[in-house]
Parts: sequence; structure tokens; C-alpha cells
Amino acid sequence: MVRHGGAHKHLHKKPKKGPFDYLVYFFMVATPLFEIPQAFTIYRTKDAASVSLLTWSFFFMASGVWTVYAIREKLLPVFVTSVLYLIIEATVVTGIVIYN
Repeated sequence: MVRHGGAHKHLHKKPKKGPFDYLVYFFMVATPLFEIPQAFTIYRTKDAASVSLLTWSFFFMASGVWTVYAIREKLLPVFVTSVLYLIIEATVVTGIVIYN
């Protein structure tokens, strides 16, 4: 009788996180935050004339697609990044609609 009790343990082991993983996590959170100044500018000045509704709407839709993809593929880092983008881009698009 052949026992496979420990034969496949390596298939379920999570790989150890290295420095590059933490760099990716940093950019995963930091990159969407770089859109916040655009939102602040729109709401502070109450002016969105120089901002493209088409461009920001496309960014918002793309983030929605990435969010759905992340959920389907169970990719937490992609999900987190996409949701951050969705929140900020929705804020910018709303500001453009209000102030343009």
C-alpha cells in the first residue's frame, strides 16, 4: 500500500515573501494615492475645465474591469489596488461632472 500523506505538502506551501514582494505591496497602495491631488484640486478650486471626463471615465471603467478580474482570479493585491483606483477615480469623475 502506497501512502501519499506528505507527498504533496509542497504544493500547498505559500512561498516566502521577499523584498520585491514588499516593494510591490508599497506601489500597490501608493500608486492610486498619486491621483488624490487631482481630486483635491478639482474640489478646492471648484474647477474641472482642464480635466477630461472621457479620460477619467475610462480609467474608472478600466479599474472596474480589473476589480472583477481580481475577484474572479482571487488576486488580493490586484483587488486592493483596483478598489483604491475605483474610489479615487469615482471621486474625480464626480468632481468633473459637478464642476465642469
